Amino acid sequence: MLLWRRGHSSKLDVHVSKTNPSHRDRVHALFVQHSPRIRGFILSLSPNIGRADDLLQETFLTVSAKSDDYLSGSNFVAWACAIARYKVLEEYKRSGKSPNLLSPEVIEAVCAANPTSADENVNSVMLALKTCLSALSPHARQAIELRYTRAHTATEIATILGWSTDSVYVILSRARGSLQKCINARLERGA
Repeated sequence: MLLWRRGHSSKLDVHVSKTNPSHRDRVHALFVQHSPRIRGFILSLSPNIGRADDLLQETFLTVSAKSDDYLSGSNFVAWACAIARYKVLEEYKRSGKSPNLLSPEVIEAVCAANPTSADENVNSVMLALKTCLSALSPHARQAIELRYTRAHTATEIATILGWSTDSVYVILSRARGSLQKCINARLERGA
């Protein structure tokens, strides 16, 4: 049995019982394995980090309830992302907002794209990201951390750092560009 719950650090804690592996347990293990990709997909549709974590939990509950519907050997990420998409749509419907989402075909293509090599490269990309982040200027690194680790808006970052909102946008844009170039270069070199 797999349980997800919020810990004190607002991260998800995962507890897996190793007794009697069943189809449901394999589906749970796949969810844990691919949860960063599923969470990233949810964030691409609903950029509120706190709400995305809630939607990830709701997706897990639905995946668990529908585990018998999953066909072993098929693309788990695409299946889970389809469920996550419906959770995001339900959220928009509840809130009365009109979502500006990608078409179902595009979403399925994104979820299905290159799953094996993506999983194999995660550690390399994360190592490159860590190295490249340390190479950023202190101001850029601080802005990136506030935006992507702490989920502050550009306006909030401007207030915290005493900058103009336009400056925050410029610094974040340049930092993202630098990170992308650095990561690509490191991956090409295999470092």
